Amino acid sequence: MTNKNKEYDSGHFIGHYPCIADEIEHKDGCGSSDALAIYEHDKEDGTVWYDAKCYSCGQLFNKEEVHNSSVAIELGIKEGKVVENKKFKRKPKSPPLNMNQVKSLIKSIGYKSNDYRGIKDEYSKFYGHLTKLDGKGKVLSRYYPETEEGKVVGYKCRNHPKDFRYGKLGRTGNRSDLSGQVKFKSGDKYLLIVGGEEDKVAAFQMLRESQIQRGQKDYGPIAVVSPTSGEGSAPKQVAAQYDFCDMFDIIIVGLDNDEAGQAAAKEVAKILPSEKVRIAKWSGKDPNKMLLDGKEKQFVRDFYGAKEFVPTDIKHSSDALEEVKDFLLSPKVPLPPYLHRLQEATRGGIKTSGAIINLIGDTSIGKSLFTDSLLYYWFFESPIVPTIISLERTTGELTADFISMHLKKNLAWFKNGEDAISLLEDPKNEATIQDLLVNDIGEDRYHVLDERSGDMKTLIAVTERAIKQYGSRMIIFDPLTDFLRSLGTEAQEEFMMWEKRKKKDGVIFFNVLHTRKPMPDKDGKIRPVTEYDALGSGTFVQSSDMNWVINRDKMSKDPIVRNTTRLDAPKIRGGSTGHICDIYYEGETRTLHDFEDHFQGEVSEPVQEPLDDELQGPKF
Repeated sequence: MTNKNKEYDSGHFIGHYPCIADEIEHKDGCGSSDALAIYEHDKEDGTVWYDAKCYSCGQLFNKEEVHNSSVAIELGIKEGKVVENKKFKRKPKSPPLNMNQVKSLIKSIGYKSNDYRGIKDEYSKFYGHLTKLDGKGKVLSRYYPETEEGKVVGYKCRNHPKDFRYGKLGRTGNRSDLSGQVKFKSGDKYLLIVGGEEDKVAAFQMLRESQIQRGQKDYGPIAVVSPTSGEGSAPKQVAAQYDFCDMFDIIIVGLDNDEAGQAAAKEVAKILPSEKVRIAKWSGKDPNKMLLDGKEKQFVRDFYGAKEFVPTDIKHSSDALEEVKDFLLSPKVPLPPYLHRLQEATRGGIKTSGAIINLIGDTSIGKSLFTDSLLYYWFFESPIVPTIISLERTTGELTADFISMHLKKNLAWFKNGEDAISLLEDPKNEATIQDLLVNDIGEDRYHVLDERSGDMKTLIAVTERAIKQYGSRMIIFDPLTDFLRSLGTEAQEEFMMWEKRKKKDGVIFFNVLHTRKPMPDKDGKIRPVTEYDALGSGTFVQSSDMNWVINRDKMSKDPIVRNTTRLDAPKIRGGSTGHICDIYYEGETRTLHDFEDHFQGEVSEPVQEPLDDELQGPKF
């Protein structure tokens, strides 16, 4: 199965290049030297074209933008047209520098900079910044170390005054730790995030010298870090280092005092724990400029005067039309082919602008299989990466089920576990299994949070972390009601209010809900469950955008009936409700089929009792 989950990567990935955002007027600045992923597309006539995405700033670049950029020559493009069909192989990642290479570089270049840009050499040395000087002591270039998990893996080079085009030794980029992070291995009261490496050292110098002047020399220095690939990459890089940032009591975001910097600061603030984050607005352009202008005291006042970040919810009718367009044009999460009737009923799938969907069913009716099948499809076809909050199964159990679906061989059916392991370790299956776990550029296809604490605040906290740290905007609670029903109605309603708030931020929640034990009807037959049988507070079904209800006669003697599930949708906002389809489960391959399509009249349709009107309940 190919990965077609984003409009920019439906082609063939050919390699990483410097980001071209700075060359395009309507794009946000980036500065990354290696995060632009370029994709090659074949035309029917044998010619090709290219588009791209930058994995530092997150921006997409269409054919016209790529073909008229600085990378065009390397792609065989002249005046916007491909004149030479080049054959590309995926570029290997740059290897990290080893310790001997790092020591040799330090020895050959050194820390002395003659207080470049007003920054004292002792502070540059603290951060490991190297400076190449000419024979007259003039700065030619600066080298900034980059680390991964605390180890130096490369250096970014800045040729004076501001040229990064040829500056790279070893492995660098937005997958590195934050610049300077290695110097602060334990949390403290304050963390300051600024826009670049020189601002980082300038800010550290001004804050440290202020401490010394106030007789606080024995106090620990205030931690200051920066992104390694510019402010455009800051949100993604800060998200990747969420745990490091969370070690501090107060996190101050102080990017450049211009429109782009302030916009980036708000995006960074949204990622961080809301109760900790503040935004500083500098009196000058940036920390280094304030140092050069002699505004050290004002900088310190700006730092301590940083305000709590409070996103405004005030919207104006004059701006509403653009939001309407965004809502209508937002991509949709598609549904698997066996649910094509449900996709039609939902008018094309689930909008990525935010939604709450409940899957409701009795115990052992097949909710986990139904959910797993959706997830398996979404791993490859969803425009957003799913995160599973697993309240029953471990990560190992979940992944074993997904591998079974991918290999079309049920690992749980092996009587001897060693036989299943042999299947996993068979070299013939290695690439297939890797295709399930990561996409063609090495990104995870899904995340799992294995949560069993039983505490609502913890559940919300780990989910918030997934949303902020991993950029997850599709959260699957499997199952939710067993977790919340023991907490009382008030706590359940508080949780659902939180889901509704996050939905407005564009998060999709997929809640798996158990039901009360089905009761017999007047004739003694077990009646099908409805949305109103869901355990817990009624706010679950009332607050949702969609309620999908599944029923199955799991005790039937007929294997076809026993393996066929009825899917009803009593609630679909903006779509069609009612009985949607019947789904047949093929156990050996763990595959689901639309019943009508699969059998095509070869067998009688399974007997499915319609839901009585009095069981449908009022519509919300």
